[in-house]
Amino acid sequence: MLSKLPQAAQPFVISIRSLINISQLKSKTMKRFLFFFMLAGSLLAFSQNSVAQKNSVTAATATKKNGYTVLNAGEKVVLYKYEHKAHAPKQADKYPITYFFTTGDSDVLQPLTKTNLKKAFPQNHPFHDALDQTFKEDGELTAYDSFHKMYKVNWVLKNHL
Repeated sequence: MLSKLPQAAQPFVISIRSLINISQLKSKTMKRFLFFFMLAGSLLAFSQNSVAQKNSVTAATATKKNGYTVLNAGEKVVLYKYEHKAHAPKQADKYPITYFFTTGDSDVLQPLTKTNLKKAFPQNHPFHDALDQTFKEDGELTAYDSFHKMYKVNWVLKNHL
């Protein structure tokens, strides 16, 4: 049971178990009190983990351990690939690979869409037009230009700065 608890809750449960040996409790009221006390501590730990996951993902927190892969470090628009790994292989269709990007101006990962790229470079209207001409759908934004050895998004941006 202890291994299924989040990391934050494990020390809490271990310290309670060391203070009170459950098998020595005689009173049903004490057993119930201890059960609810441990349940409240676990819920508190779970709620803290879920709040932390809702925060924005930054370039620093987008690590391989968290399912992110940096596709083109060092370019103007850095692309990230996210693969949800906490599922069975049969459920891969439910969790498609998603792509994100960051720019030099912002460290927060944004979903890779034409709209978000335009928002990232609001004054660069030639880039906006080139995005619309080059990419018909958002799914094409991850295309790699093997001739120039860079992702096409960065090639388009480089030509429209």
